[in-house]
Amino acid sequence: HYVLVHPDYHGRGIAGKMMEMVKEKYKDYLYIEIMPEESRNAAFYEKHGFHAMEDGVPMQWCNFSNRT
Repeated sequence: HYVLVHPDYHGRGIAGKMMEMVKEKYKDYLYIEIMPEESRNAAFYEKHGFHAMEDGVPMQWCNFSNRT
């Protein structure tokens, strides 16, 4: 699945809001993995809590708060 913002609307916080909505929708999943098509986009995902995996791709956000 893709979550994209039209270039005319970049820089307005829309992508960040959508990322938070995705994380909320899938908050009970252990992992959310992404594969940025361009390395320059990695900073956006890092800003939203994702970390590069050891091999460099993909990146993921982990939610261990609901696990015992």
